[in-house]
Amino acid sequence: MTTVLRRRVLSLVAVLALAGGLFGAHPATSHAGSPAVDMNVTLSVYTCCGSLQGFNSSASGNVFSIYNIFHSRLAQAFPNLKWRETLFNDQATLETRLTLAVNSGNPPDLVFIQGGYMGFSVLRKLAQPLDKYFAQYHVSDSYFLPAMAKWTHFGGHWWGIPAVSGPEAGQLVYLPKYMTPLGFNNSNLKTFSQLYQMSQKAVQFDKSGNLTRIGYWPVGSGAAGVFWQTVARGFCPAGHGIYNGQNQPTATDPCNVAAMAYLKQLTDLYGGYTKLSKFLTGDPTIWNGSPKDYQAIGKTLIPSESNSYWSITPFDSFNFGVTGGLQYQLTNLPPTVDGTMAEAANVPATQQAIIIPPGAKHPDAAFAVSKFICWDNGSLLGPSTNGSPVAGDQQKWLNGLVVGEAANRKANKLPGNPSATLDALKLQPQLARNSQAYLPINPVDVYYEDQLAKATARVLFGQQSASDALAQVQRLVVADQQRLRNQYGSWNW
Repeated sequence: MTTVLRRRVLSLVAVLALAGGLFGAHPATSHAGSPAVDMNVTLSVYTCCGSLQGFNSSASGNVFSIYNIFHSRLAQAFPNLKWRETLFNDQATLETRLTLAVNSGNPPDLVFIQGGYMGFSVLRKLAQPLDKYFAQYHVSDSYFLPAMAKWTHFGGHWWGIPAVSGPEAGQLVYLPKYMTPLGFNNSNLKTFSQLYQMSQKAVQFDKSGNLTRIGYWPVGSGAAGVFWQTVARGFCPAGHGIYNGQNQPTATDPCNVAAMAYLKQLTDLYGGYTKLSKFLTGDPTIWNGSPKDYQAIGKTLIPSESNSYWSITPFDSFNFGVTGGLQYQLTNLPPTVDGTMAEAANVPATQQAIIIPPGAKHPDAAFAVSKFICWDNGSLLGPSTNGSPVAGDQQKWLNGLVVGEAANRKANKLPGNPSATLDALKLQPQLARNSQAYLPINPVDVYYEDQLAKATARVLFGQQSASDALAQVQRLVVADQQRLRNQYGSWNW
């Protein structure tokens, strides 16, 4: 299970040309009292699922490549540092291999963690406390985006190194070409109700009753995708959702029932989940640049993958068979019940953290280089669309993002740079600092997400009501939480 799905790597060759220009424009920052560390080492790193990766890869087109973004700075700061990277396709496999490595006494030095695996990894003693490093470097919670600090600093310890922020998931990419004729734009695509009204106007069937067009569909891969960690939070006020303010599972919270019921309402509008699933399987998705992509040809007006600012990247990478490419727009806020900034604060930022396993051979060097990449130079991540976790770097990061999209369009022979004029992008620093929601740290989350996905499928297929399905999830998750407590001991998170 990948709680927060990072976007796919595209062939964005021009972005890499910025390494000597944009990447050299912002001096690195440092913290007083940073201790001397032996960096004449080879660091072993586990990467996964769209995290920062490519520590040894100079291949053009990999905009997440640590080598391409940071090589010159890393070579200057740590000339003798070498890397050994192991890439995994999913967090579950990474966690299994990490467990074996720790138990055999041969763990990696750094591990990228996403989604609900943070608390799970800490519980299973796959992460060591990092308090001494944060104290040595004089780093406090306020240095980071609020959601990033809460996700890595809990139970009285720093367990992770804030690595990458979203900074905000949930804004929607749409094409005015198809949306304007229906009478919708940024002024009335703010609430779930408005998105349903748009979908009512958009939905179409052929003479045989087969679905030929839909409006909004927020569910990604699998029955639930990342819906419960991101979109569904827009139905909830702060402190509510699948967890409460005390980090306890609350599947039966009325806002969750409302979110599930909304999905069922959309499903029924589209003729039922069987018919909808058949329709969706034909979509190449925006990340492939296909002229047959459903959003490009207007068969789906807002698909699940058009779920944040980073979803503008394919429209800056491909022309989708249209001369000059497709004009796009981005909603200012993620959809919520009332469409307000206050509610948007309950939508979690996308997050990645780095943990250092117990028994790591080079923990000092691992922390020092993680800090160098993600904090001191985190604003350089803009062109890759990965966000800096540092609160004060958001505008600098945004400037890099906009310049990166311009370079991308130029490389792909597309005119102009629409991202530079998007109000929604200009809001990113504020959204990032406002977001109070963080990814789960309760170790039951891995199991919880699986049960939510299964429950969502039952509801969408009409086998169970939203309230009954979520009540069943709550019973199972509370029981599994107790099982974990019995197996590993209590935790005070």
